[in-house]
Amino acid sequence: MMRKNKWLTAIAVLAVVAGVCRAQEPKEEEEGSKPAELDLTSVLDDGDEVLKSEMEEAKGGDLKEFKVITDNDISGLEVGDIYKNNATFFKIVKVKAKGAKGGRFIAQRTSGKEDPGRTWSRVSGLGPLSISGRETLLTRFLSGGPLMYPIALLMLGTIVIAINSLVVYRRSKQCPDYLVVTARDALNAGDVEGFGQAFVGEKGLLAAICRSMLVDFEISTEEDIRLHSEAEARRQIGALRIPLKTLNFIAAVAPLLGLLGTVIGMIGCFESLAGDAASAGKSQAMAAGIKVALLTTAAGLSTAVPTILVFFIFNQRLNGIIADCDNYATEFVRKLGRAKRARESAGEVAA
Repeated sequence: MMRKNKWLTAIAVLAVVAGVCRAQEPKEEEEGSKPAELDLTSVLDDGDEVLKSEMEEAKGGDLKEFKVITDNDISGLEVGDIYKNNATFFKIVKVKAKGAKGGRFIAQRTSGKEDPGRTWSRVSGLGPLSISGRETLLTRFLSGGPLMYPIALLMLGTIVIAINSLVVYRRSKQCPDYLVVTARDALNAGDVEGFGQAFVGEKGLLAAICRSMLVDFEISTEEDIRLHSEAEARRQIGALRIPLKTLNFIAAVAPLLGLLGTVIGMIGCFESLAGDAASAGKSQAMAAGIKVALLTTAAGLSTAVPTILVFFIFNQRLNGIIADCDNYATEFVRKLGRAKRARESAGEVAA
């Protein structure tokens, strides 16, 4: 009987132990299958506080609108999304086109005063986390600052002068071969009147010089004829060199304007670092100032270099024309002197 009771007691103890083990196993599996949850509330709160402080530092915007073109996927971009760019906050106010291959939208500056750069970072909304704007020649020009406008005017002046020089600095216009042949044949025949008639109504350097040779021809000596031609040549050449002098001026001023833009940009950089300790906003403002400096410098040099090239080409061409006209003028003065002496001799014989 006692042995039977011992067996019953042992079985009961085993049953209790087994029950305890089964009760603990589901609990362990439940604890193992359900991971511990991360408390992100404090992190999100910290992020909101940083964002709020940045927006307070940026202050109110002027609601200026900017057009943006991108090649990124902006399928999810919606009106009302908030993006950050150059420590300034922008609100998407209009989406003109969007798709997987890019699109166009308009952003309104709601906080801050910096112009947008190329990279846009999402603050809130359904759009992509980041957008890279496509930089065009116009966007680079507008982001370069106010000194880009006078530099652009100088570039336009170079283009206009270059086109005008193609027309003016032509040998066929200033020293045409047919006039040289006609004048030479007339002087070889001793026909002074025919020489003068050849240049009536003609334009150009050689025609103006040759017409001046016949001023007061009857009472002039060969030296007087030469002096008249040299004076007219100086006047005409001075007028012809005005476009080249303008090119020289542009080549000198354009780099100086670019350098001035560099100085202004660096002043903005130092102002962004003045006062309080440096922050992310100040660093981005400094980068924007350096960008303005580099763009104006590049624009000034891009204007000066082709201007110098144009000046060199047309200066050489004009010098060649002047040399040819000088040779022909010297020849014609000598032949006019000979014709005058022949006339005088003929008059003395007749007398």
